[in-house]
Amino acid sequence: MTQNLDSPQIVWSPGLSQRTNSPVSKLVREWQLISSRRKEVDVVNSWKLPGSKVANLDQVLVRAGFNTARDDSQGDSYLWLLVKRATDEELAARIVLQRILPPLVAISRRRGQIVDGGIDAAIAEVLPTAWTVIRQYPWHRRPNKVASNLVLDSEYFAFVQANRTKKVKVFSVEPNLLGELVAEPETNEYFQDVSLENLISLAINQGIEPRHVEVLRAVASGQTAATIAKHYGIAERTARAWRAVAISELRARTQCAV
Repeated sequence: MTQNLDSPQIVWSPGLSQRTNSPVSKLVREWQLISSRRKEVDVVNSWKLPGSKVANLDQVLVRAGFNTARDDSQGDSYLWLLVKRATDEELAARIVLQRILPPLVAISRRRGQIVDGGIDAAIAEVLPTAWTVIRQYPWHRRPNKVASNLVLDSEYFAFVQANRTKKVKVFSVEPNLLGELVAEPETNEYFQDVSLENLISLAINQGIEPRHVEVLRAVASGQTAATIAKHYGIAERTARAWRAVAISELRARTQCAV
């Protein structure tokens, strides 16, 4: 992915987009069609978003934090305005989907290693889920870290919620939430050096999301969903969702059975 701020046409070709019939390639082609089309550009300019008028929608992506620093508060605020509008306007939702498309593809690559049907099935799950998450995002309650919230919510609802009943006994135990993950069988010397930090280190090497690591360490230190929610400024329900995604990802990355 490359970006030129003077002529900010977004060029993005992550493997999947090169497969002409893939949903990702279709989204990329659609974006190339609408990004400079006068109809869409005029609509966006009519929204009176911060900054001067845009000449194409790629400029909107950049202003919304595309390919900028993770702590880009200005981009986060701009993205929040788009998500707020996405509740009622499909074009705004389409722009937001393009904004978070790279991490959604990354999720699909990871999940594709552990779900039936591989990456194609993962893509088919996460894209429509992300669209719903964007259109229904509670922007009035969650004005910060919008991109991260959208991506984590999309992963949770696409891959975790459906299996939640099978894992409820793990997720319902607060103080010893990760106990089963780091249990050390007394009869097997191989497991004597297993610890949560070892598992996290292994998962980091396997590409686990940094946010998931933060949540796992918070849970391991005894923090409840309420405490995590307060720290990140999110709803407690969202904190539980983040926790579920993090644990699910740790199990997948370290091949720990439920």
